[in-house]
Amino acid sequence: MAAGRTGTGAALCGLLAAALLTAGCGTARGGGGGAERTAPADTRPRMERVAAAWTGSAALRQWREGFHPLGEQDWAPPGGFRSGEDKAAAVNGAFVLGTGLPAGPPPATPVRWDSGGAELTLPLLSAQEAYGQLVRADGAAVQPGHALTVTAAAFGETTVRTSRGPARVPAWLFTVGGYDTPLARIAIRPQELPEPPIEPLPTFDGGTAPLFGHSAASPDVTSFEVTAGHGGCDGGVAVDVLEGADTVVLAGRILPGKDLGPGEGCNAAMYEQSVPVTLTRPLGERLVVDSASGAPLERGTRRR
Repeated sequence: MAAGRTGTGAALCGLLAAALLTAGCGTARGGGGGAERTAPADTRPRMERVAAAWTGSAALRQWREGFHPLGEQDWAPPGGFRSGEDKAAAVNGAFVLGTGLPAGPPPATPVRWDSGGAELTLPLLSAQEAYGQLVRADGAAVQPGHALTVTAAAFGETTVRTSRGPARVPAWLFTVGGYDTPLARIAIRPQELPEPPIEPLPTFDGGTAPLFGHSAASPDVTSFEVTAGHGGCDGGVAVDVLEGADTVVLAGRILPGKDLGPGEGCNAAMYEQSVPVTLTRPLGERLVVDSASGAPLERGTRRR
């Protein structure tokens, strides 16, 4: 993480830690025979402040001028895998190197968008670095006795979906024994997301749900799913949407759950839920932003 993002990163970690605690244990007040769940937060004012902060900001320009791929780098050989064991090995990162890798830096190669516009030249990964990202250290343990062999590696290009539409990007192409179609890995070094132009919420209240990622894989989508977290006694999560010209701001709300009787309690587990989101028009180049953190919400479902 860049030095300029250290403070924000720490704040986001603290924010998420508070969310885990809140969502895991729940909050209650009152007495007698049951507990009154905390009412959902009023998300609209915060969402409007987040949208206004991003509109016309340097962070938004950085996003639009950068390279942000959509979708996973999944390998799908034409005709499928030869066996279930091969597929499991690919998914689990169980590869072995059966050849030498090209040495030295790759040639400077720009990103070229199908829609035209300015090309973008970015720092690239070496073949050794790209292969290191491909292989999981525990792949052999996950898939004992079976691995795929990389028999050759060459520098080239591949087509990927990005926030600005399809693009041709520099890639390392790894030939895998038994397959004619090489396994492509984007050769561009991961870019830092823009520094949010607004501070995160200092704490989560009992009605705010943490968001972990979204599934929008194309600028053309009008519906996708958001992965959110909640506790065992909650009623799940709803996601509020505020659409603008530049952003789609999402806010997770914990829904009221069951009342707790005398002696009852909630476990401290965090549960994940996929929540559908529908837009009034295609996502386009608009940035998906998490209202609570004020930061871009990344594609994928991994917890931050």
